[in-house]
Amino acid sequence: MTKSKSCPTCGTMQDFRRLDDAEKEAVRKDKGIRYVDDYWRCTAPGCRTYQRYDKKSDRGLLPEEFREEAAAPE
Repeated sequence: MTKSKSCPTCGTMQDFRRLDDAEKEAVRKDKGIRYVDDYWRCTAPGCRTYQRYDKKSDRGLLPEEFREEAAAPE
């Protein structure tokens, strides 16, 4: 499931999805909190932004290994 939200990194409206388990663990370490089920990440190619669904100012960047590059054209 995705939701359209404003991404501060991309500067445009983007689809956001819930974090997967590895991303949740990275956010727990970054934020120093245990409950991260209300954080979503931007699905734009190359974007690592995550933010709380209801509070755009509570955001961060996932580590570089979570960068999802665009698929190469065939």
